[in-house]
Amino acid sequence: MIEKITIQNARFKIHFDIHFVWFTYFPFIGWIYPFIFKKNDKLAMHHAKQAFVMAAIFTAVPILLTFSMVIVPISSRVARLIFVIIIYLSHLFYFALCAHGFLKMKDNNMYKFPIIMKYANKLNI
Repeated sequence: MIEKITIQNARFKIHFDIHFVWFTYFPFIGWIYPFIFKKNDKLAMHHAKQAFVMAAIFTAVPILLTFSMVIVPISSRVARLIFVIIIYLSHLFYFALCAHGFLKMKDNNMYKFPIIMKYANKLNI
């Protein structure tokens, strides 16, 4: 199985390797690759657990916010707008965390997201 892609461009003198495991923090689905193909890699599983917990949290938050809008009366458009803005901000925050995790994964750093790691340690995979 191919583990990396090599990108070369002689004109601009570009040469670098892209490892598939770096995409562990690809939003919502990146954690699947290490869970299936990298079970023996400690670094990959460390980050995959965190990415899974982040994906679960940031999938549940917008769903809960959407269902909580049922409580708000239909005539309250300002409250609905606030709910929608919060949902978009949660996605923006999630993508920022994914970018941060990608950079830590690329540097081979065993970075621990403070709150997320508490729940990721409970996963026995």
